[in-house]
Order: sequence, then structure tokens, then C-alpha cells
Amino acid sequence: MNVVLSTLLLVTNFVSHTSTEVVNVSVTISANVVSYIDDLFIGVTLDSGLLPTSLHWNGLDFNSPKVQALAKGLSPCYLRIGGTVGDNLTFVPTGHQTTDNKRAFTGATWDAVNTFAQDVSWKLIFGLNVLKRKEGHWDPTNAKELLQYSSAKGYKLAGLELGNEADLFPWKYNSTVSPRQLGIDVLNFKKLLRSTPGYETTLIIGPDVNVARSSTFVAEYFRAGGDRAVDKISFHQYYTSDRTPHPQLSNFTDSTLMDTLVSYIQTGLDVARRTNPLTPIWLGETSSCSPSGAPGMSDRYVAGFLWLDKLGIAARMGLKAVLRQDFYAESYALIDTGTFDPLPDYWLTVLYKRLVGGAVFSVEASVDNSTIRAYAHCTKPSSSYGYVPGSVTMYFLLPTENTISMTFPQFPDQPIDVFWLTPVDGLTSKTVALNNNPITLVNNTLPELKPNRMETNTVTLPGTSFGFIVFPEADVAACSSQ
Repeated sequence: MNVVLSTLLLVTNFVSHTSTEVVNVSVTISANVVSYIDDLFIGVTLDSGLLPTSLHWNGLDFNSPKVQALAKGLSPCYLRIGGTVGDNLTFVPTGHQTTDNKRAFTGATWDAVNTFAQDVSWKLIFGLNVLKRKEGHWDPTNAKELLQYSSAKGYKLAGLELGNEADLFPWKYNSTVSPRQLGIDVLNFKKLLRSTPGYETTLIIGPDVNVARSSTFVAEYFRAGGDRAVDKISFHQYYTSDRTPHPQLSNFTDSTLMDTLVSYIQTGLDVARRTNPLTPIWLGETSSCSPSGAPGMSDRYVAGFLWLDKLGIAARMGLKAVLRQDFYAESYALIDTGTFDPLPDYWLTVLYKRLVGGAVFSVEASVDNSTIRAYAHCTKPSSSYGYVPGSVTMYFLLPTENTISMTFPQFPDQPIDVFWLTPVDGLTSKTVALNNNPITLVNNTLPELKPNRMETNTVTLPGTSFGFIVFPEADVAACSSQ
């Protein structure tokens, strides 16, 4: 009776769906592991446009206990500060008040950024202005000033980028930097960076373009010196943009749209591997819709379908980092502008970081991926949850309205921990529930996010929902060495 009640709990409070499908799911654990990720696989971004506005970043108060608690909940984490405005910014080391010049940021602002990153244990990545040019070449004068200032302060910089989406400069600025010249510039920048005390191992990340749109640009960038300069290859990706029809709610549960990421990543792999066969590849800026997200959708529960699926595809295809645009501001943020309240994708990201470990496995389901999309990893060992090496975590997206009854025949008679996320008030809800319990901060403290423990290998789940299932006693050899 207890098993039946715990199973039904997950489908309570949902409208009746058209049918129930029974799906068998298995994980390929006997063959080689598909790929590996680490604890820094998920990072976040902030837009450079916030830098000149105020020391509170256009409302983002670095000293807010709520903001700090939410940031620490994602640690360890990369923070990438970059974007279009970054190619118009100048560092001004003097001054303790915000400059009126919207194209400059002060030493005081830079101090606040670095102090925050240190306080919440984030690793800072910053995009430098590549449009500072002299006689056709990048002028490193201002970058050198920023590096010297940072070195003197002892600031740690995890990574630096030179230019953001340079392939779009003709449209954005009526200016052009050829990919060949950009490759030469970034190679020269590497020499400057390696000669600056404290930054001998700081990552150089690039070229920060959409590879599907600009594969020829990327190839020429690499041939001209970028291949020897970059430590991580970074591409940007969005599913829809203002150059396509306005995003619809149905886009967010469209498995065909989700599958476009596979061909996008494959294009990036094909281009990068010609000259950089061993260099890790990142989605260095990515979200659902550009620019700024789709209002009323990109920051709601429904956005989790594209986000969780992106993490699954990226890990399975061997990418090493996915940086979410963005932590704060605009319609695709993880925390609400003004209130700092965590949005649904924030909690989804926290659960991913808590549960999903390094090794990636193949998954087979008895239906196609338009009905159920499934991914599997080793479980991250956890003292709070009691998970030990050998455990397996699977995560699922159910994009149709059909109720799904999943069985796991390869793990018979084993307990299952279910972390299932559903909306409190429809797909456009700003509040998400874990196993039917709304998730909230309490006194600026993240909740425990407890699972439902089920003593059966069959679980019934509502359509248009997603979540994680952990097999604590799977005892998978590939996970036992974690």
C-alpha cells in the first residue's frame, strides 16, 4: 500500500491526460562510458551591459544575503561576464562612484565583481574589448591596465575572452574584424597574458560565435593562430531568436527543436577537431531564446524542458561546460529581477549540480524521444543524501501530455529516489514544486530538496514534466571509482 500511495502522489493535482504509456528504460553500463563532466559543467553568465550602470548592477545587490545564498547554492561555478556591450567597454581604474560614461567601468566596480566571486566561490571569466584597435590590430593597452590592476589586487581570473560574436560586427557596429586578424590578435593576447604575474594559467576562451552560422569564420580563426591560443573552444547557441518567428509556448516542449542542438554541436565538433582535436568545447553562452529570452516563458517552468535537455545532449556529446545566459536580468534569468527570488530553472540547476556526476551513459527507452527523453550519469556522491559511489542518476523529460509509467528491469527489487519537478500553476508558472511540494527559500537558506523513496522499479509520472531518478544501490562499476 505504501508503494502505491507514493506512486500516486506524483500524479496528484494534475489534469487527466489522454492515456498512459508503459515504457521500459535501460542504461548501457557494460560498455565504455560515453563521456565525462566535472563539477564546473554548469556555469552562469552576467551581461557586460550591467557593468557601467551602478555598483549594484542595475539592481543586482552583491551584498544581498539572498543573492549570496543563491549563488553559493550553485558553487562551484564559472561566472562569465561578457556580451555585446563588452566590445564597447573601457576599464577606468580610478574613481569610486559609477561613471556617467556608459562605455566605461571603474576599478570600484571591478573590485565589487571580484569580491563577490570570491565570497561565493565562483570562478570569474571576463570578456575583453577587441574593438580597441590601432592600425588594424588589437590595441592591448586597456587590457594591460586591467590585468596589472587585477594582479596588484591579487584577483584570480579563471578565464578571459577577446571579443564577443565578432562574426556579427558588420551588423552590430558597421565594423569588421576578419577571422584571420582575430586569430592573430588572440595569439598576441596570449603572450601578454602569460607574461602577467598571476595569470600564467588563466584560460583563454574563444572564438565565442555561433558555429552553425559562422563555421567558415571559425575555421579561418583557428588557422590564423586561434588554434594555438585558445584553451577552451567556446560557441554560443540559442534555439530561437528575433530573426525567426516569435517564440511560442509549444517551442519549449518541441522535441524536434531540441534535436537541432545535436546537429549544432556536431558542426562545432567537426570544425574544431580539424585543428584542435584535444581542446575542450564549451557552450560559452546559451539559453532558450535570443536576445533577452521570451517574456513569460524563458523564466518559467516550461523553460526547463529546453534547459535540461540541453544539459543532457551537451554531456552526452562530450562538451565540458554549458554557461547559462544568465544568472540575473532579462527574461531568461535564473533569479527574478528586483526580488531576487529563484526561478524554476534555478532549482532545476541546483538539483542537477547535487545529483549528476561525472560519467555519462547511453540510455535506451522503448519509445522514441518525442515521448520521453532520457539521460544517465553516475550519481554524485553525497553525504546529505547518503549516495555512495556506484549509484546511478537518470533524468527524464516528458514533453507530451501522456502519463508515463516507467519500469527499470535492470534494477529489480531496488529502491528508487524520485526528484520530480512540476509547475505549481501551469507551464508558465514561476513557482516549481518538488514531488508536489512548492520549493521556497526559508530565511535565505536553500531547502534540503528531499526525494520520494520508492521500493519499486516502476514509477508513474505526469506528462509535460521532468525530473531526476536516482538508483542508490545500482552498484555500477564505472561509478564505483568516483
